[in-house]
Amino acid sequence: MPTSATVLQAPPTGRYVINDSASTVTFTTKHMFGLGKVRGRFTVTGGVITVADQVDDSTVDAEISASSFSTGNFLRDFAVKSPLFLNTRRHPASSFRARSIQREADNCIVSGTLTVKGESAPVDLIVTDIDVEGTSVVFSAKGLIDRYALGVTMMRGMAARRLTVDISVHTTRV
Repeated sequence: MPTSATVLQAPPTGRYVINDSASTVTFTTKHMFGLGKVRGRFTVTGGVITVADQVDDSTVDAEISASSFSTGNFLRDFAVKSPLFLNTRRHPASSFRARSIQREADNCIVSGTLTVKGESAPVDLIVTDIDVEGTSVVFSAKGLIDRYALGVTMMRGMAARRLTVDISVHTTRV
């Protein structure tokens, strides 16, 4: 039996501060020439989402701790945090800035710029859910990150080029 698509309801206009202790970015990617799946996470360390009267004028500014990279495999995590990949000692944080949000029938496309290791690349995120409870809002989104576009090019072929991300951002209206 087909189900109808859920239409996203925009939260009330205003400024929403990201709750870093409850917000996460999880990812999946491949390694070993595409044979193995790798799951991991990053911590969101702060930011602001501004919901405007016109959804197109809304903005997102978020900070992500690159040094929080974790897959549960110490050796892999150490290598990815090293200068070979993320160089977290020199670049402990990454950022996402969105200046374009397009509302579609069933979702919103958040177009922005992801900056990792001082390199920036465009990224589109699809908002999959908005859960409003009083002054709290949880935004859920998914997207595809091309690490080569961000200058993270080591281990071509051995480690996948793209990461599929799932984002859960908990906010409070201020």
